[in-house]
Amino acid sequence: MAETIIGLFNDRAGELGEKPALITYLDGKKTVRTWADYSAEVRALARALASEGVGQGDAVAVLSGNRAEYHIIDLATLACGGVAVPIYHSNSPEQVQYVLDHSEAKVVFVEDADQLAKVVEIRGNVPSLKRTVTLTSGAADTTYAEMREKGEELDAADPDAYVSACGDVQPEDLACLIYTSGTTGPPKGAMLTHANVVWTADSLRQILDLDNAVFLSFLPLAHIAERMVSHYNMINLGGETWFGGGIDTLRDDLAACRPTVFFAVPRVFEKFEVAMKAKFAEMEGVQATLVKAAVGVGTRVVEAHQANRSPGLLDRITHPLLDKVVLSKLRHQVGFDRLEAAISGAAPITRETLVFFHAVGIPIAEVYGQTEDCGPTSLNPPSRIKIGTVGPPIPGCQVEIADDGEILVKGGNVFKGYYKNEESTAETLEDGWLHSGDLGELDADGYLVITGRKKDLIITAGGKNISPQNIESSLKADPYISQAVVIGDRRKFLSALITLDAEAVAKFADAHGIEGDAAQSDEVKQLVEAAVEETNSQLSKVEQIKKYEILPEDFSQERGEVTPTLKVRRHKIEDRYGDVIESMYA
Repeated sequence: MAETIIGLFNDRAGELGEKPALITYLDGKKTVRTWADYSAEVRALARALASEGVGQGDAVAVLSGNRAEYHIIDLATLACGGVAVPIYHSNSPEQVQYVLDHSEAKVVFVEDADQLAKVVEIRGNVPSLKRTVTLTSGAADTTYAEMREKGEELDAADPDAYVSACGDVQPEDLACLIYTSGTTGPPKGAMLTHANVVWTADSLRQILDLDNAVFLSFLPLAHIAERMVSHYNMINLGGETWFGGGIDTLRDDLAACRPTVFFAVPRVFEKFEVAMKAKFAEMEGVQATLVKAAVGVGTRVVEAHQANRSPGLLDRITHPLLDKVVLSKLRHQVGFDRLEAAISGAAPITRETLVFFHAVGIPIAEVYGQTEDCGPTSLNPPSRIKIGTVGPPIPGCQVEIADDGEILVKGGNVFKGYYKNEESTAETLEDGWLHSGDLGELDADGYLVITGRKKDLIITAGGKNISPQNIESSLKADPYISQAVVIGDRRKFLSALITLDAEAVAKFADAHGIEGDAAQSDEVKQLVEAAVEETNSQLSKVEQIKKYEILPEDFSQERGEVTPTLKVRRHKIEDRYGDVIESMYA
């Protein structure tokens, strides 16, 4: 196996030639790049970047949504010995400036005129930046098409130059700087080497060794999880990756792509669950009876398997039949009929959601990890999923639990450190062990269970240590609740800020004839009250929510309240809603 990402890519492209690699699906039209096309485009762009002075250790940034060119730019950068620096396309000009300046990027590729405008606004503050390149529209220094054309001419004149440059890249060379989403302060650039990425991809292959793997890329490629799954892992498996219209067209894109591997954050699965249950509720007659029976039997079978016992005889007989007649058709409608691995990560997901998907024949495997170890620390094997855990450590990865409950990680996936930040590196890495900042425990089978976040621990005025994540996850399991933030540090009791799922509330209002602002109606307030009571019934007295407020709008990425992967920035929420919080404790 090749020891560098670009070496691995060149091997795969040589093996797979005319097989599909990158597929763009927009407005019902499909554009296919074969592995040969993919390779030729990487070669051309690498030669063009080299002519722009990109060499060993030089940073090349990409400010774009997910698209085939993103992968090509990334690999072309690595072929020059450069460092790939992805930037969230939702970032503000100030945030873009920070990443470009901190990474000392020489070149930045921008998707369109809107993204280019961000760079133009702050370019004077980034002395390292020599070239802007636009992928679609906007008056940049040059265009992607022009760069590619130039590179093709250079490659034709000296075809050995690309091979030589790739051969100079070493496993310990820096491959990418992944900037953390900054839930607790300015983003830090995690340094991941070629060896880190190749080791991780090989470890994942031992769990997800899939032939003809098909991925749908829709979560930000600036996040390590999407990058690892649909980019690096796709290269290792030799599959194909589809690019659609993003989260807004996800349902249509899934139906067209029908992936074999699907990775998403919990909020995506939760929205699918709400939509599917709403569709079930609209069914009538025999169809409604069959679906109810199928989900019921599926749920009992799942619960039996999770308890390590055999389902009842009747369920063993009816489950395969109902799955074939009812649930298989449902999976086909959603686009999950070819699915071999559904994976949820980046945040906790509720047990109720997991049981539901298992019951309808879409078993979701939770993964756990962080940017600092290339994404995965542990992963539930698709054939041995334990609901409520994030699986055993991936092959070759060591996990230990510190005396204070913190999860410690060691393995080939653990990063080199934070770029230009020795202090944070020293705090996070100690004798090769990554201090995750998360709390957990290993069960009798060696599966990891996450119990909380070390820095998010709430210590009440009574001295009780409480992890808010499980409480928040329970609240968000309700279909009418979008987000929940538990408050209570140094306070006498716990309270919560709650936002509503606009789509679910709108459907409820239509069904019950509620006019005006449904969020302020007594009926919707009663729904939220019932959800809080249900959550409290599962908690000890000190963990229960005593007061809560329903906020007038959901948390926003634009206002900096959530990260691009929908993680809540607690300090931002507490600052913005300080008056609301204080009113609950008045």
